Amino acid sequence: MKTQHLLASVLLAVAGLANAAQPATPAAVFEQYVQAVHAADMAAVRVLIASDVERSDFVGCTAQMDNPACLAFYIEQTVVKPRAQLKVISVQLRGDELQARLEVRSELYRKTAGVERIVGADVLRITDGKIHAFRFIPDFNDEATASFFASIGIKPPAGSKQP
Repeated sequence: MKTQHLLASVLLAVAGLANAAQPATPAAVFEQYVQAVHAADMAAVRVLIASDVERSDFVGCTAQMDNPACLAFYIEQTVVKPRAQLKVISVQLRGDELQARLEVRSELYRKTAGVERIVGADVLRITDGKIHAFRFIPDFNDEATASFFASIGIKPPAGSKQP
């Protein structure tokens, strides 16, 4: 009997190692990101960002920040510090690109523009369990979203397509 238990334990351990060795899927990485944001865990967010991540266009980034630091700062300032709650409405995967349509609620939006929530899409390129590109595309067709972004001086680009 002890041999059977030992064999079962070894098989479970091997199965666990095999699963751990496989890179996380884009959907799993995005779920980890959402969980880290909700937990206000910037260390967990930083772990998900690839060292060669594309540069964020966040206005708060300085020239001294490398690309991972810039993206982490953007995420920290826009969703982690304001304790935003992300509600995932839908997720589309195309290869290594993930597009998640979101409703985002935060006190920041109430204070800034008097709106309860904004909507838009997080668009990420995720490979080998890391985020290599990340941007949020606001849905300017949504009145509350357009109002919030207008209050901070951001308007939809001319001829832009919405998610």
